[in-house]
Amino acid sequence: MIARHALFLAIRSLRHAWRRNALLALALGLALGVPLALTALLDRASVDMRTRAASAPLVLGARGSESDLVFGGLFFAATPPRGLVPQDLARVEGDALATAVPIALGATAGKAPVVGTSIDYFDRRSLRPAAGAMFATIGECVVGSDAARALALAPGARIFTDPASLSDLAGVFPLELTVSGVLPRTRSPDDGAIFVDLPTMWTIRGLGHRHDDPRDAAEPGALIGEDGPRAIAGEALRIERAATDGIAADFHFHGDTQAFPIDAALVYPIDAKAQAILLGRFTGKGETLHLVRPDLFIDRVLERIFGVGRILGGVAIAVAALVLLVAATTFALSIRLRADELALMERLGASRARVAAFLAAEAALVLAAASAVAAVVALTAPLLAPLVMRLTTGG
Repeated sequence: MIARHALFLAIRSLRHAWRRNALLALALGLALGVPLALTALLDRASVDMRTRAASAPLVLGARGSESDLVFGGLFFAATPPRGLVPQDLARVEGDALATAVPIALGATAGKAPVVGTSIDYFDRRSLRPAAGAMFATIGECVVGSDAARALALAPGARIFTDPASLSDLAGVFPLELTVSGVLPRTRSPDDGAIFVDLPTMWTIRGLGHRHDDPRDAAEPGALIGEDGPRAIAGEALRIERAATDGIAADFHFHGDTQAFPIDAALVYPIDAKAQAILLGRFTGKGETLHLVRPDLFIDRVLERIFGVGRILGGVAIAVAALVLLVAATTFALSIRLRADELALMERLGASRARVAAFLAAEAALVLAAASAVAAVVALTAPLLAPLVMRLTTGG
């Protein structure tokens, strides 16, 4: 009976000064929730990063920044050092020790990264389009679920790659891509990417193109001469950048495609012994290529992040303790300021036990509201894990 009456009076009292009590509950809730949220957020981000790192045992690239190589090759969030070409993959695929999956980066479409790769990439991840089909020809692409939703893309839709800076004449050329399929959601960087084959990526970079016969072109200066049956094109010949159905008969590359640039390769050794042999091949002093274990690299990155997280967590706990102290002081001061009110309750017949129960009920209700706020903060924090991954990987 005493508890029921105390709860009734506490609810009425809290409602009377609801602004003050709501602010107190919110402050307490945030102070208690931030340390929990930080822990939950880092745990979720670390699981996502380790899962992604485990998707490829090794990453091959040109010598340079290890972080750019891993974050570029696995997360599509950085540009690996230049210098890797398709013919370099023979060094890891030789002796049947491993399979290498090329990765080419550097272009975007609607701000989503365009990734050049092979069908092996999707086989390794057991990925098949949820709608449509895999790319089959130059100019086709498959789109991650998040990118498809953000850009309103579906099979059959077309999108141009983003133009490079006008001052960069050797930069990325806009190319119209046809969406052949949309991938299912994987909760990985694949969701935000647009995938094409390597010839399409090289075409985006300006290494391959198609155009009309110079003799049929309407542009003045498109034909500057003829050498028997061959036409000699001039600079005025228009390069076609629109999508086509199938590979155009006049499409061609200039140069040896085995020497065209790629940015990284995901390497899948056949066993642990093969992995050890491969790692030993790229340790020479004059070695121009770099073979990295992404799981070990991510562990080092997470160790630094958790080191910072522990510091921030300690600060958050100290702040929470301070807020609790302030709240307790505020509550004690409130009791002193309400001395006349409490004395009136005693004169009306309330015992000291009833008054104490009333004050305890008030405090319990405020703490319950604060705990609810803390729970909401802690439970929603893992939703920010993709943001932490993007900030960590530079995306």
